[in-house]
Amino acid sequence: MWGAEVSIFKTIKRSKQDKSDRADAFHFLHIGKAAGSQIKRLAKQHSDKIVVHKHDVYLKDIPRDAPYFFSIRDPISRFYSGFYSRKRKGQPVYDVPWSDFEKVAFRDFPHANDLAEALFDPSDRGTAATQAMISIRHTGQNLVNWFFLQGNLLEVRPPMWIIRQERFDEDYDRFLKIAQLEKPSDEPASRLHANNYDEAPPLSEKAKRNLRQWFTQDYAFYRLCETWLEANTEG
Repeated sequence: MWGAEVSIFKTIKRSKQDKSDRADAFHFLHIGKAAGSQIKRLAKQHSDKIVVHKHDVYLKDIPRDAPYFFSIRDPISRFYSGFYSRKRKGQPVYDVPWSDFEKVAFRDFPHANDLAEALFDPSDRGTAATQAMISIRHTGQNLVNWFFLQGNLLEVRPPMWIIRQERFDEDYDRFLKIAQLEKPSDEPASRLHANNYDEAPPLSEKAKRNLRQWFTQDYAFYRLCETWLEANTEG
C-alpha cells in the first residue's frame, strides 16, 4: 500500500514539473509585492498555460528558451505595502510567522515611516534601520534581485510583456493578447487584494527622499522597463 502511495505522489509531482518544462507554457516570474497575488489568481483560469513561480525563483532559474513575463511596482509603494504585509504576517490571505530578524525589526520600527526616516542617519538608529530593511522579507528584496547576473534581459532575453501594478488592467490585457489567451471573466483585476492603510502614518518627504536613495537601482530598472514597454507598444 505504501509503495502505491509513493508511486501516486511521484506521478503528481512529475505532472507538476511537466507543465513547467512544456515549451508552450508561459512562466510568471513572481516578484514580491508587485501585483503577483492578482496575477496568480487570474492565472488560475489559464492553469494549463501559465506557470506561476514562487518568490524565490529568479530569472536564471527559468528554462533559457521559455517565454516569461513579470510585474513591477513603484519601489516606494512596494516598500510601504511590503512593510505592512510582513507586519501583518501576510494576513488575511496568508499567515507566515516573523523570522527572529523581523521580530527585532518591527520592535525597533513599528511603522514604515519610522524605518524610512531613520535610513542613513549617522547614529545607532540609522544602523538599526539598515539592518531592519535587509531583515524584512519584502523590503529586503529589491526588484533587481530577480535578475541577478541577467541584467541585460531586455536585450538578450526579453520577456513576453511586463505588467505595471499602477497600470495593471491595461498591461495584463496586453499580456493576454500577446499570449493569445482569453480575458478572465470573473471580476476586474483592480478589485483583488486591496489593502487599507488608514491607520498607518503616511510617508514623510524625508522618508521618501531616503527611500529614493535606498532604491536607486530599482528606480533605474523601473524606468528601463517603462522605456521598453513604450518602444514595444503598438500605436
